[in-house]
Amino acid sequence: MITCYLIQRQNKENLTLSPYLDINRVGHWSEDEQVVLKSSGMLTKNQRMKLPMHSTQSIDFSVDRWIQNKQYIPRLLISAAVFTASYFFFSLVIRDPVPMVDELLISGGLVLLAWNYLAKRDTRSSIAQRRRYELKLRCGEREQEIDEQLFAVEAFLDEASSEDSLELCNSLALVSSEPLKPISYEGSNETLKELGELLTHYLRIYNKSLYKTAVKVHNQRMQRRKMNSLLPVYSSITCRSG
Repeated sequence: MITCYLIQRQNKENLTLSPYLDINRVGHWSEDEQVVLKSSGMLTKNQRMKLPMHSTQSIDFSVDRWIQNKQYIPRLLISAAVFTASYFFFSLVIRDPVPMVDELLISGGLVLLAWNYLAKRDTRSSIAQRRRYELKLRCGEREQEIDEQLFAVEAFLDEASSEDSLELCNSLALVSSEPLKPISYEGSNETLKELGELLTHYLRIYNKSLYKTAVKVHNQRMQRRKMNSLLPVYSSITCRSG
């Protein structure tokens, strides 16, 4: 089942989180895969009009990347063949005063042209078109479910966005004296974990600068937790040695 989420924000743009942005999952869904959209309440007319646009953009993006990754090896081999053939052709047929330089530049340019042409051809292939059509068809037949527990997620994000950016990063990285207030979420941990993963995909594609900051904060948080877990061990060793 493909589960999408609409996270409504106050004074900010709503977040449409969907597994369509996960390129690794595009090729594993069946033709009759059920699609469900979860939200904290009933959708407005404006929200219902914007959802198909967001879904279409996500599907086009993921299918293009999926087919390009799928055809990466053939595209690489063809590009290598183009480089080899063009290099030997210009080396043996055309004489120039500076050996190798012209051949490398021309061959490199032809490789870039061949690579871009093959990538565009792959995105217009019948396999990609069929997968794109199947996903959009099922997405248009999605069912809506109301999950009131999403209110807690929306409230947590709105409260966090009102904090100072530096203080928020310090709290998340566990280096602040003021810990971040915990989320009052009473739903399943699997849903909360899935929301985190979908939000990660969303940031990596649509907000790369914020994604890089989130990765740095996450690494610092993991390092801080590791240091805190090792602190009792160090204290015990110090006491024994003393």
